[in-house]
Amino acid sequence: MYMSARDETRHYFADYEVYQDGHAIAWGQVTHSMRIDDDMAAAALVAALRAHAANVHDVDTGAIRLRGIHRL
Repeated sequence: MYMSARDETRHYFADYEVYQDGHAIAWGQVTHSMRIDDDMAAAALVAALRAHAANVHDVDTGAIRLRGIHRL
C-alpha cells in the first residue's frame, strides 16, 4: 500500500532549555511523533514539544525554549 507524504507518521527530536527569571535552570530532550495531515503541522509540532517538556519539569509552556527540532 502506498502512503503519500502527507499521510505518513513522522518522528521528531528536540533539544530544549527551561527558563526561570531570565536564567536557564534545566535542559533536556524530548521526542514526538505525529501525522502530517494539515497546514498547521509545524505549529502543532512546536506546541506539542513545548507542552511535553513543560510537563516533564512541571512548568508553564512559556518557560520552555526549544533550541532545535530535528526530524528522525
